[in-house]
Amino acid sequence: MGRRSEAVAILGKEVIQPRGLVGQAIDSIDSSGGELKQIFDVLADAENYPLFFHCTSGKDRTGLLAFLILLVLDVPLDVITVDYMASEGELVSERELRIRELQAMGLSDDFAHCQPNWVMDVYGHIGRTYGSVQAYLDGIRVDEAVRHKVRSNIVAQTTIQS
Repeated sequence: MGRRSEAVAILGKEVIQPRGLVGQAIDSIDSSGGELKQIFDVLADAENYPLFFHCTSGKDRTGLLAFLILLVLDVPLDVITVDYMASEGELVSERELRIRELQAMGLSDDFAHCQPNWVMDVYGHIGRTYGSVQAYLDGIRVDEAVRHKVRSNIVAQTTIQS
């Protein structure tokens, strides 16, 4: 187990740390299109509702998915930023534990916090690299028909919950 911990710390320090949270999100956007398409296929099927998605902190993988869903729903970027940053307050109770875990992996305390520039930086990358969010989603085969189903399902669930 000792060698594994050492290897994780080296990867953390040499690979993950330099990329930061924004870099991780960009890497996921650029390399996980197939997985994101699978998630949107689940979101497009009304039989899957209600549904629940999460990760350890709610700002990395879950944050990326929530960001993309909110973009599909045409939520303004400033509102998406407020939503993303809301996770910061929820992380306080476990922050010290997370920081110790992150340090053991060779990562800095920054990884225990939401980055205020995250939404705009990831959105900017999508625009520069793919032209637009719609073009990115089309490129991973989440076309307008799928996006329409996702919007309809979420609106329907919101109406049911009200």
